Amino acid sequence: MKKVFILLGVLAAGPLHALPLGEEGRAEARLFNTFLESVYAYKQNPSRSYELLQKMLLSQPDSKYLRRMLVSAALGMGKPELAEPYIDYINSGENESEDWAVYAAYQLAKWEPAKALESYKKALEARPEDMELVYHYLTLLSLIDEHKAIEELEKLAKDQPFAASRAYAQIGRIYKRKKQWKTALEYLDKSVAADPADPTAYLEKAEIYENASQYFLMLHEFEELEKIGYGNAGMFSRMGAVFLVVKDVPKAEAYFLKAKASDPSDSMTNNFLSLIAENRGEFLPAITYLQEAADYDTNASRWLQVSFLQRKANLPKESLKTLQQAYKKFEGNVEIGFFYGLALNDNKEYKKAARVFEKIVNTNPDYIQARLHYAYALESLKKYNAMEEQLKQILASEPQNAPALNLWAYSLAERETRLNEAEQYSQKSLELVPGDVSFQDTLGWIYIKQGRLQEAEQIFGALPAEVVAREPELAYHVGVLRMAQGKNEEALSYLEKAKDGWPAAKALYKKLSRTR
Repeated sequence: MKKVFILLGVLAAGPLHALPLGEEGRAEARLFNTFLESVYAYKQNPSRSYELLQKMLLSQPDSKYLRRMLVSAALGMGKPELAEPYIDYINSGENESEDWAVYAAYQLAKWEPAKALESYKKALEARPEDMELVYHYLTLLSLIDEHKAIEELEKLAKDQPFAASRAYAQIGRIYKRKKQWKTALEYLDKSVAADPADPTAYLEKAEIYENASQYFLMLHEFEELEKIGYGNAGMFSRMGAVFLVVKDVPKAEAYFLKAKASDPSDSMTNNFLSLIAENRGEFLPAITYLQEAADYDTNASRWLQVSFLQRKANLPKESLKTLQQAYKKFEGNVEIGFFYGLALNDNKEYKKAARVFEKIVNTNPDYIQARLHYAYALESLKKYNAMEEQLKQILASEPQNAPALNLWAYSLAERETRLNEAEQYSQKSLELVPGDVSFQDTLGWIYIKQGRLQEAEQIFGALPAEVVAREPELAYHVGVLRMAQGKNEEALSYLEKAKDGWPAAKALYKKLSRTR
């Protein structure tokens, strides 16, 4: 490699095109450019670096340096198996500290910690002043021989005051791993005393206090970190979460906002801010926070949350659109499909809803709720045989499924067919869920269809007036009852309440109004 470095000096003196290079010189220049590219790619794109280094090795197959670089690049890719063809560099000639350090990293990747420790020791023998090597060696030693590690760390702290903070912090970690909390905290306090500006010990102490549910002490450590200018989204978000645990929402929000300022797309932070905004009834900001989270594009649950919040914000069209987009984006997601089908039913898009639910029950035949809403969509499409087939399947596995019984009863009543059968289904659904207003409405409607007005009156007359007023279908049924009783003025008052929300009520209201 000497010629390469000589060429580097020439390059510093003037542009490459000014040099009278022969073919050999141009080859060396190309080699050098490849080397530079591999170095620049090393951290950002180790796989590219690996490719370039392989290319260089073809022209210099005996280069120990290139082989070591290839091992390092393979480790950077997280693929130690790619290092194996080149790892024999360690047996070629004399080894420098860097050779042993890379070899140790390879041995660790192969999970050979004892061998890696020996390699780090040899690296240190070649370069004892390298503190990074010291820390690697002692950290690994603490996993293999804790007692010896503590001895050497104590010695390091005494002999090298500038390294005392990290040495004591490492001892604290060892005792923390041994769950000797008091001793761990003593050494971590020594670490802070040795270097109050080093964040390591504060973080370790905070974790100990968090595990012990001593949240205020944990917060104290984080606040100390904040004072020394250390803070990131993860830390601020954890502080916010702790303040939520102790029910100090204003402080929690303040720290979550700090976390967001540090990392605007942090998923946990945005999720917590969304929850806080939702609890305040601020649905639009809650939606924005979720959509700004880094995991929004890949997290189906976040799309569902946004859809629900849009509903709460009285944005049904936007809610349906969100579910429609999610249904396409997360194809095959059953939960998304289920709620999309529900929204389509609510929007009276029964054909689309039926297709969505049919797909779900075909792939998830035991999903009873999806099958029930599929039956509802089929009933709305007047596909009564198909609907009854779905309800039979539900009741075969769940004979006491009250909503299925009620839907069947209501459908028969609407069609004015098999009313005795409808009554049986309705009575059974009310035995299962006695206070359900919608089930009571179904039985009352059946009685009206049967001409049993007194029994219908007993049901509808017992319902609170405010419940009837806010449910158009209920108001319509009471209006029909009053009309059958010859109480047309009362009937009109109920039909007027229902006409904007129930199409049949609007038609009957017009017809009855003309007879006044």
